Formats: sequence, structure tokens, C-alpha cells
Amino acid sequence: MDATGSPLAARQTALPYTVMAFALVGIGVLFLLWIVWKILQKRKESPEYIEAQKNKPTTLANIQALAKKISLTRQEALLLYNICVRQKAKNIYYLWNDEEYLDGILRQEFSRLRQKNAEADIYELFKLKSRLERIERMTRSIPSSHNIPEGETLTLPATGGRFYPFKIRKNDQDSLVLEVPQNLEGTEFCPKPLDKIVMTYLTKRGTQYVLSSRVIRFQHGAGGASEMVASHSNAVSMQNRRQWKRANIGNKCVFSAVEEKTGKRGEITYAPKENKYEGILADISAGGCMIKTQLPIKRDQKLWIKISLPERGEFEAYGLIVSAQKNNETNLFSLHISFIEIEEKDRNDIFAFVYNY
Repeated sequence: MDATGSPLAARQTALPYTVMAFALVGIGVLFLLWIVWKILQKRKESPEYIEAQKNKPTTLANIQALAKKISLTRQEALLLYNICVRQKAKNIYYLWNDEEYLDGILRQEFSRLRQKNAEADIYELFKLKSRLERIERMTRSIPSSHNIPEGETLTLPATGGRFYPFKIRKNDQDSLVLEVPQNLEGTEFCPKPLDKIVMTYLTKRGTQYVLSSRVIRFQHGAGGASEMVASHSNAVSMQNRRQWKRANIGNKCVFSAVEEKTGKRGEITYAPKENKYEGILADISAGGCMIKTQLPIKRDQKLWIKISLPERGEFEAYGLIVSAQKNNETNLFSLHISFIEIEEKDRNDIFAFVYNY
């Protein structure tokens, strides 16, 4: 009998075709599942779907997805979830970077906590707000000077604490046309054609960028104003030195040197020295402030500061001078101070002042 015609041989011959058929069916099923997944993904990205999701209450799953997306810590995510539940917030996954909506929720939570005098919780609230702001700024980073709107201002720093603002008159594909400040023309600080320059840009949201450019030429613009044409820059870097948002003030303040004592157990206490001096509180944040004074004070010194904030009253703090710069035009020293000792309620009052809570 011919072995090739046996039932066993027939089954062996049919086995590869059976395996191939199952493989093709499996591939077909996976392909269909992939198509369904793509359809669902496209639907989730549609404006109609997103708008419908925005109006739903925030769930724990929404918070977990957001925490993964923007790298929130477990503690930050839990705090945000509890706030959303208490304030009956809409889906924060889609609204966390909506400044007005998020601020409304946090403002209501602040009022609730202030009524309870829960200063530790208020501090955590403002820390969360500051963290979300920093993340949101990163998502809106400017990659090139092409993205800076016309009418905005670039600042050219010079020696001696001088700063010269250049208004952007035109931002086209090839270059930036900048209005030259009148007090810069004819001075030693005015750049020349082909000079490489470094400028800063401060957005309306308080984010500062540094960019490098090169002067192409100078020309006369509308009304006879002098203009500087500069090359575009793709080397635009965001400056993140400040952890907390600052507010400009300009009020008078009082400060003094500090007497530092070490106790028997190694604890350090501070006390203001007798001689007090008057300065200008230029700006302030929950982490520190800047004072302008005629006194030639150097960095790494500790100061006692008495500060008065509008509608917030007076408070005292101790700080360390982390940098000191002299402006040769005004003969004033700018003392950048980091707080080293401040009452928790006073720090929260600074937060509330900065954010207008």
C-alpha cells in the first residue's frame, strides 16, 4: 500500500494549512481590534468627546491618569483629589491647565481652610498651586524667538546693573526688528553690527527666558526711531530659578543686621541688632524678597526684616542675602534675600498677597 495515500499522511499534510489558517484568523482578529482601538482613540481626541468629559465630576481614576501624565507625587495627587471632591470640581484631567477654573477651585478651598485657621493645610495648598503652575509653564515653553509676539519686550542686560528694554516692532520669518531705547543710543553699552547678544524675555505669566542672537544692522524706522535688526534664535532657554511666584511692591521696609546665638543643644536663635535701616521692598515671594538700599551690603549676611503688605498687616522675618548687585545708574544695591525663619501664617499671607486671595 502506498504510504502517501494513508489517513496519517493526509493529516500530516493538512496540519500546516490548519496552523496557517488559525494564524490568519488570529491576525485578522488582532487587526480588527487595532482598528476598533484606533476608532476609540480618535473619538477620545474629538472636541465633542473632550467637552463632554470636561463636564463630568472628577473621579479618582481621572486624578491617577493626570498624576501619571504630569508626574505628580502620590501626596500631591491625593491632595488634589480631596480638593476636587470637596469643591465638586469638574473633570480636572482636562481642566488642570485652565488657569481661571483651577484658580477658582483653589480659591474656594483657601477660604475654607482660612476659616478653620488650618495654616499647615494652606501651605500645602499653595505648594500644590505653585507646582501645577511650574508644570503648566513647561508645557507652554517657547522653543524659538519666532514664537514671541510682536509688541512684547526683550531686555538687554549690561554691566553695572543696567537693563535696556527693546520692544519688538516686527517679528518676521528672517529676523526681529527691535526698537532701540533712547538712553542706550551712543553709549558704550550699545551693541554693534555682527555683535552676539544675550537678551531676556519675561512673559505675562511671569516666565523668564534667555536667548542668544546676533545684531544684523541698525536702521531708521517709522517716526525716525532707531531700530536694531537681529537674527532669530533657536537657543531659547527657560529660567526656573524661582520656586515661588513673586509680586512687585515698592513699599518702604525696615531691616537690620542679625545677632546669632547657639544654645546648649546646638539650636540657633536670631535677634535683630539695635541699629535699624530703611530700604525699599522691591518684590516678595513666599521664599524670599528683594530689598533696594544705598548701603553696600554684601552677600552671605543675615538680615532681620520688618515688612508691611497692603491689607495684610506687618510681620517680621529673618533672611540670608544670596546675591547683592549694585546699579551704577541709581547707586542702589539690590539685595536678593532667601527667608530662613518666618512664621507659617506670615508665609501664607505672602502667598495670598501674591495670588490676590
